Amino acid sequence: MAKINTDMVNNEAKQFENIFKGFGNRSLGSSIQSVRSLVNATSSHSFDGELESIENDYKLMLDYMRKGFNDPQRGEIYNNLSSRLRLLASDLYMSYKKQHLSFFSEAARKSSNRTFSNEEIKNELEGFVTDVAMLTLEMEPQRSEKNKTLYRRHNDFMQALFCHIVVSGQWNEHQSSFFKEMLLSPTIDTIDAQLIISALTLATMNNHDDNKIDVLLSVYQKATDEKTRQKALVGWVFALSSGTTLCPSLKDKIAKMMSDNMVCDEVANLQKQIIFCINTEQDADKIKQDIIPELMKNNNLNITRFGITEKEEDPMSDVFDPGAADRAMEKMEESFQKMMNMQKAGSDIYFGGFSQMKRFPFFYNLANWFCPFYLEHPEISSMTEKLNAAPLLANILNHGPFCDSDKYSFAIALSSVISRLPANMKEMINSPEAFGPTISNEEQKSPAYIRRMILQDMYRFFKLYQQRAQLVNPFDNDHFMFIANKAFHNNAIQEKIPDLCFFMIKHKNKEALKRLIDMYGNGEDTKYLLIKGIYELHFAKHPEAAIPPLEKLTDIEPDNKRAMSLLARAYFETEQYGRAAQCYGALYQQEPDNKTTTMNYCIALTKASLYDEAANLLYRLDIEHPDSMPVIRVLAWTLMGLCKYEQAEKAYNRLLKSDDAETGDRLNAGYCQWLKGNIAEAANHFKVFIKSNSTNCASCDISKEFDNDRQFLSSHGISDIDMQLMADLVTIIE
Repeated sequence: MAKINTDMVNNEAKQFENIFKGFGNRSLGSSIQSVRSLVNATSSHSFDGELESIENDYKLMLDYMRKGFNDPQRGEIYNNLSSRLRLLASDLYMSYKKQHLSFFSEAARKSSNRTFSNEEIKNELEGFVTDVAMLTLEMEPQRSEKNKTLYRRHNDFMQALFCHIVVSGQWNEHQSSFFKEMLLSPTIDTIDAQLIISALTLATMNNHDDNKIDVLLSVYQKATDEKTRQKALVGWVFALSSGTTLCPSLKDKIAKMMSDNMVCDEVANLQKQIIFCINTEQDADKIKQDIIPELMKNNNLNITRFGITEKEEDPMSDVFDPGAADRAMEKMEESFQKMMNMQKAGSDIYFGGFSQMKRFPFFYNLANWFCPFYLEHPEISSMTEKLNAAPLLANILNHGPFCDSDKYSFAIALSSVISRLPANMKEMINSPEAFGPTISNEEQKSPAYIRRMILQDMYRFFKLYQQRAQLVNPFDNDHFMFIANKAFHNNAIQEKIPDLCFFMIKHKNKEALKRLIDMYGNGEDTKYLLIKGIYELHFAKHPEAAIPPLEKLTDIEPDNKRAMSLLARAYFETEQYGRAAQCYGALYQQEPDNKTTTMNYCIALTKASLYDEAANLLYRLDIEHPDSMPVIRVLAWTLMGLCKYEQAEKAYNRLLKSDDAETGDRLNAGYCQWLKGNIAEAANHFKVFIKSNSTNCASCDISKEFDNDRQFLSSHGISDIDMQLMADLVTIIE
């Protein structure tokens, strides 16, 4: 029965999705029919009245048209009906979610015992600020108790208001104007403003509302508090990440905003920061596997179930290994620096540790995931008092490189273990240097840092919150590329696309790069040609598709080394070795002393059977780099190509005796003996090759290897029959 209900919910959710996708792409009549079908299927009869009104008005408009009346207001009426239908469908969708999805039903329940008129919201938000200010006039101990009561009551209100906004229906312009005024007012607390913005973000992501998005856009444009402003930026951008279609006025508003270069920079940088978020687990694995073990190995603490104690120093360690302590400290510092460098680059280095601290009851309340950290929060105030460690918490709050969610986690976790810490560790963690490098006030105020903290809070919520699967996730594959939304097409943000493409190339994000290329689409631009070539060659693995844009680019910029190198690789991978050699030759002429360039040129020459040209360069390289096995490897093959089998044999002997020998060297050494006529020795080499290679794959077919090198072997007198006989000699005859 549960399975049937789940399927029904999924099917109806899909119908809602199709309805919203259909707005603007199909006739109003068919959209009305779809909504009517859904109203009947979900028994949402409270929407019958408005839907019937829309249906009747639409029929009346059709009737007038059928009778030949020329109504000059027809277009306006049509758009008005479309808008009314969209609003109805959105409210129907939220009503449906509140009935069938636990996240929305619980949020509705938590806000159901209060009324949230504009007047009540205004009185509470402004009254709280006034009451806090008045408390400074009170004497202790009355002030402390009144302070707790005030914050507790206000927190209850804000928790309920947060849930109310998340599940609210479509706003009208009056509601939109009210919240714009409140959020931009200096008479309300910035923490309250940021919480409301987070609620608006969740609401608009999961049920499109132009008026709510308009609030976020206005706050982003006009707010003077940078944290409020950046939360609004993340909010309206995430609203777009769900693939919503904006009304024309909001599209125009965003296009106008994009004419400001600072706005374009912030939007583009936000897209980059989201990439760091979606790489968080990969970074956490790196820290867990590579960095933390080194830190733990070289620290001076024992962590046991009874508490944390210092290790006893071994008095003989300096005798047996005088430099051990210094080396251990150096390794620990090196590992710590790696982690700090990751953080400076934008990585979320604390997710792995703090993700285990989100099971506290504090995080059962939805709003707490998004609440800016403050010591007076009623759900942690008793813990902070128990800690009696104000210097520590003040240091975390003021200078710690943690997002708000992690600050709450840390405060709660520390309150449960502080009594078991050694006295010297208690003293240490209260020092300003307790957590290593701190964040300066100037950096904390920077928009980029504020955005990073906001994103880390949101990433934790969408990764760890129990009911996250019921919500649109701005970090998943369908939504993280918000900049691909049509709202960003054909405006000034297009100028940032090349830079974003190169960023995605650096971070190896194929999906993001593909979407940006589709958005870019300027086949004459040299940056586009380069990016397209890189994508096709390295990401899509279509070297043949990389050739046309790269050829076009090298025609325009013949001295572009990167483009020439990519084109050479594309030719090489499509087995156009002669053309690859020409490209590498051009690069060699520009950089004759570059070993890598010279090696690539030589390999292409040998593949093109131009052995004489390759040999001259390889002899020089062998003199300059006498112990380079890659040089010897290519030289050995070239010598075989020149039928200088004795010299080739010596080269292969050097390779096989070296520590850098590869399994392919054994195969090629067998070819060399075969061409010399030493059949038995060649067969032995092939047998060793098969045995060595079998550790990497279930089976190794020597015939396939011969087939891969058929052209080379045939050119040196080895027939197809010879190859078959050798294969049988190796695999059948012992």
